[in-house]
Amino acid sequence: MGGLESLIPKKTQALPTPKKESIFWIEVDKIKPNPSQPRKDFNKESLKTLANSIREYGVLQPLIVSKVEKEDSWGRKVEYQLVAGERRLRAAEMAGFSQVPVIIRTPKLEEKLLISLVENIQRHNLNPIEEATAFRKLHKDFGMAHKEIAKIMGRSREAVTNTIRFLNLPLSIQKALIEGKISEGQSKAILTLKDSQQQKVLYDKVIQKGLIVREVEEMARQMAKVPVKKVKKIIPELKELKERVSKILGINKVICLVTPKGKTRLTIVFDSQKQINDFLSKLK
Repeated sequence: MGGLESLIPKKTQALPTPKKESIFWIEVDKIKPNPSQPRKDFNKESLKTLANSIREYGVLQPLIVSKVEKEDSWGRKVEYQLVAGERRLRAAEMAGFSQVPVIIRTPKLEEKLLISLVENIQRHNLNPIEEATAFRKLHKDFGMAHKEIAKIMGRSREAVTNTIRFLNLPLSIQKALIEGKISEGQSKAILTLKDSQQQKVLYDKVIQKGLIVREVEEMARQMAKVPVKKVKKIIPELKELKERVSKILGINKVICLVTPKGKTRLTIVFDSQKQINDFLSKLK
């Protein structure tokens, strides 16, 4: 991991400011967001509170940035990419500050993500889906084992693995978790079901009945015992066949499906004895 220990604080510490590092005042419009920033949703009321504090006391802790040099028609242009402190940057803008204090570093890409992730978890909790996305990025993009992530974040390996599993939930349930409509405990119980349709059914029951975690777990156990019916799908090429048969027979309820074994099944649903008699007369 190289020099990560000097960049990443222990669980109970704030991000350190090394004694030998200089603090610079940089224009706000020259500081660009960090694309590795795990937090995507910033609470407006929380930002207003921080902006009021900054307006009165200033930015007490410098932001951490890295220098980015770009070529344009005027020559070499210098910008700064934010590594840590996006809440402070947004709040400073809201407070009307044109400059903010920064420490300039040149960390590696994974170090940028780690610093940003650690700062956000310690200062203003990420929602479970933001946290899961950040953990998965560390695992997939940077090859970090769940055990390594857990050590850096001060969590257990199981906690990291279970957090990442939230991304296996249907998007509608992930959104509910973000919005606080269901808890992490309820989400974990829903995840014990492997089928997404069953997960959605259970989620609907959680919302409708206000089930507590133990009730969700029990209902998930009961649902897991019931075999999931495989949904038969309609093949687009058979749509014309269905329509022609329906028109010839004068029957609206004609179902054309392909079974899980790949066989085509044509089903005619009769609404009355008269339809059956008319059908038989046409066959003659």
